[in-house]
Amino acid sequence: MKFEILKENFKKAVGLVERVARKTTALPALQGVLIKVEGNFLELTATNLETTVKTWVLAKIGKQGSVLAPAGFLASVVNLFSAEKIEGAGEDNNLVLVSQDQETQIQCQNPEEFPIVPKVEAKNTKPITVHARALAEGLAQIMDIPSQSPIRPAITGVYFSLQKNKMKIVATDSFRLAEKTISLGADNGQEISFIVPQASARELASVLSPETGTVNVVVGVSQVLFEVMDEEIKHAKTHLISRLIDGDYPNYQEIVPKKSEMKIQARKDDFANQIKKAGLFSGRVAEVKITVLQKEQKIKIFSQSAELGRSESFMPCQISGGKETEIAFNHKFLADGLNSIKGSEVVFELSSKDEPGVLRGVGDDSYFYILMPIKSS
Repeated sequence: MKFEILKENFKKAVGLVERVARKTTALPALQGVLIKVEGNFLELTATNLETTVKTWVLAKIGKQGSVLAPAGFLASVVNLFSAEKIEGAGEDNNLVLVSQDQETQIQCQNPEEFPIVPKVEAKNTKPITVHARALAEGLAQIMDIPSQSPIRPAITGVYFSLQKNKMKIVATDSFRLAEKTISLGADNGQEISFIVPQASARELASVLSPETGTVNVVVGVSQVLFEVMDEEIKHAKTHLISRLIDGDYPNYQEIVPKKSEMKIQARKDDFANQIKKAGLFSGRVAEVKITVLQKEQKIKIFSQSAELGRSESFMPCQISGGKETEIAFNHKFLADGLNSIKGSEVVFELSSKDEPGVLRGVGDDSYFYILMPIKSS
């Protein structure tokens, strides 16, 4: 195997796939990145058996072949090359990297030990196309919510629901839930849903965040493929393949409040800062109490603990509907919801001390965050 490649392109490609490589002594091949020379491309693949990332990068090819290099170590070595171009050669399970001022030999594994990446057999009639940046930003708003639950595996992942001309992505941990709606533009004429593991969703967001084009979604029986295309050369740029979580996602629409008794509009940063300060005094129960003072058009935010003391602050806001109400929330969950909102103004919809609150961005109907209150004993 022989190739010549720009150092920056090689560095980005290695960095993209090496995050997936799992450090395990049971399967050493999972610690590696499979590097193949095919056609005019250098193809790099890494997998942890749940998530597989494959990327292609243009290179000057001298000889076909493949090596299985240690992913983390290779990334560290490439980062330290100072030359603009790197020449690579693979032979006898070794990868030799040469530039104008240095030469490095990396001991590799037998590439035949790398797991076979199964092909995704499409269940949807045609790929669904979505803007990569929109999907990455949407995932960033919800992907930290799922929790590990051996009893309810469906809620450990991110739920995708494709409905004709829109994609909904949802996450919950039973105490809170968020939904993001992404417009697909054209009507795909398809309705399909699937659940992606949280780690795969996080990796997908990382892969898509620098992209400005589109990503094709191909749904299989047990796996899903997200394909980023390089429009200039009409070739695949990156593939992320994830296994799917079996099971039915909860009918979350049943818990989405159909209406609210009152709406509180406030500056997001001010609200988040007040909740953060109150959280310092909430102790192990993580509880902050919000009292809605409708007549005074402000809310009181209160917390206390026997060990730390107490905090009380007032924040002016616009309140419509309802009456004076006190309701308690987990401050961490409330802060997460506020921080996930885009824009400078938020609306907090409340009904009673025992019903969930709903956070939305002002003028943004594409996202909401539902938070269950802490019920008083």
